[in-house]
Amino acid sequence: MSSTSAAKSGAMGAPLRAVARVAATVAAVVLIFWSTSASMVATWNSSGTYSHGFFVVPAFLWLVWGRRDELAQLPIAPTRWALLPLAIAGSVWLIADWMALALPAQLALVAMVPLAIAGVLGLAWVRALLFPLAFLLFAVPIGESIVPVLMDWTADFTVTALRASGVPVYRDGLHFEIPSGSWSVVDSCSGIRYLFASLAASSLYSWTIYRGTVRRLTFVGLAAAIAVVANWLRAYGIVMLGHLSNNRIAVGVDHLIYGGLFFAVIMAAVFLLGVVWREDARSSRLAERGALAEVRAASRHGAHKGGWLSTVAATVATLAVWPILSFGYGRSDEHVAARPDLQPASGWAEVQELPWHWRPVVQNPSAVWTRAFSKGNETVGLYVGIFGRSTAESKLTSAMNRFLAPDGVDPRWRLTDQGPAEARFGDSLLQVHSGVLVGSGTRLLAWQWYWVDGAVTASPTRAALLQLLARLRGRHETSAWVAIHARETDSPGRAAGVLRGFVSDMAGPLDAALRQAAAVSATGGLSSARDRDLDSAPSRPSAFFTVVRRVPP
Repeated sequence: MSSTSAAKSGAMGAPLRAVARVAATVAAVVLIFWSTSASMVATWNSSGTYSHGFFVVPAFLWLVWGRRDELAQLPIAPTRWALLPLAIAGSVWLIADWMALALPAQLALVAMVPLAIAGVLGLAWVRALLFPLAFLLFAVPIGESIVPVLMDWTADFTVTALRASGVPVYRDGLHFEIPSGSWSVVDSCSGIRYLFASLAASSLYSWTIYRGTVRRLTFVGLAAAIAVVANWLRAYGIVMLGHLSNNRIAVGVDHLIYGGLFFAVIMAAVFLLGVVWREDARSSRLAERGALAEVRAASRHGAHKGGWLSTVAATVATLAVWPILSFGYGRSDEHVAARPDLQPASGWAEVQELPWHWRPVVQNPSAVWTRAFSKGNETVGLYVGIFGRSTAESKLTSAMNRFLAPDGVDPRWRLTDQGPAEARFGDSLLQVHSGVLVGSGTRLLAWQWYWVDGAVTASPTRAALLQLLARLRGRHETSAWVAIHARETDSPGRAAGVLRGFVSDMAGPLDAALRQAAAVSATGGLSSARDRDLDSAPSRPSAFFTVVRRVPP
């Protein structure tokens, strides 16, 4: 009798032990790479765009719990084939950690989770948990690069819908004016947080109630498309509410509430509609049983008859070695670059100040140079942010380094247009990042690029690779975020011509000054207090749309 009870107790405890094994393996990866794990949580907490990340891990555990009976029937068969891809993922993490590149490090961390499960429990466990493991990708804060595109789409639809409604509109990039006031499409207007939340929720929903791959993908795609269109309608509705009420409603915090409620209702309707396509439960159970049989067969075929303990030990060692290497490499303190001797050339002369006051938003550079130059009737402003070894707080290629603050409208300036431009920098053709800024009575054209170890580029990816190459070659790690700006006039293309001429004329002196700064920094030189810039842009509350005063072009 007691033996029967013990057998039943053991059978009942097997599913719980299976879930515990998976949870323990995932927890081990998280703890071994704690700095990266903590950075992901910090991003979820600080950015509303990625707040859905707090939902991902509990959902993953719920999905694993739902397959506990199937997992309990799988043998523990660690697979050595996981060691090589695990080492590759670990090396990617190490390089990303050295360069303070959060996104590649976070992607590598998530990739190591299924590889660790394969190395500790077996490939069959990964196959049984394929969707839950893939769902962890939603925990990675990714996708900011599509925000400008979504903002353009939102502005296009809103302006088109307003005109179709009989409201006259004057548009200047992401800003537009209607008779009742001025509106701006800012980062939060893009709808990216709605899109990401919709993708995560619809993926979980479709995996739960559907079994066919086509049906699942169709529903996720439909939900994503509806999320984008719903954001357009929300933006148009907010502007119309403000317009029809003479800006008494939907122009402050209340428009966040209206927009959020509207989106929630739309997505609830989508999920209710999805129930209509729900597949038969019996057929889904049969499909799961067939899949489980295949997994068991693969597990028996691929299981090692011996040496499983050594495989587990090798997996743990392969995971743990990378943080040790990162710590052992060290993060030596970088000296602050000295103020260089930048000599004007080709008729340019340095002037004391500019007739306008603008500077980009650059996070925690080691030092900042600001200069102004004139030639004839033209004036150009120069901003150089110097960076040393990349850290999480101070990084050359940070997405937070930009022409204006990332969210909300600057009280003095607004960015109306962005795109690429070309100029000749010494013997090479340089493609720069271009932006048009509009302030009180002034329009500026600004160009931006990176300088790394004598090379110039406008690509943050290439700049990061150049930094990595410099580190591997044992060279200095001083780099620069460079921006120049000139006043736009009524003459089309004149400001671009001025900047193009400045780059061509001053490429040599600027490169020499930056090389001088790098050399002095490498030998321990320090800048004077007046050369360092400790100012930071004030934080601004998020908003989907912001009502601003009319600014003359």
